[in-house]
Amino acid sequence: MKPFELFKAGKHTASGGASLSFSAEDLQAAVAAYDPAVHEAPIVVGHPKDNAPAYGWIKSLSFADGSITAEPAQVDADFAEM
Repeated sequence: MKPFELFKAGKHTASGGASLSFSAEDLQAAVAAYDPAVHEAPIVVGHPKDNAPAYGWIKSLSFADGSITAEPAQVDADFAEM
């Protein structure tokens, strides 16, 4: 599975209706803080309560052009086909 865009800087609306703004600096800080050795983020569908089932894992994050890109790892083959 190829790297994919995860999140863009700008204004976003939360599921509860709150409007939140995220700057490029916010996203750069998130990328810098991501450490899969501490907690490797699962690749899931939607926002399940328990982050399951995981169809893969996020190996690393990068920031460019106002967005975060995720590099996936250990991706389930059937999920990758979808």
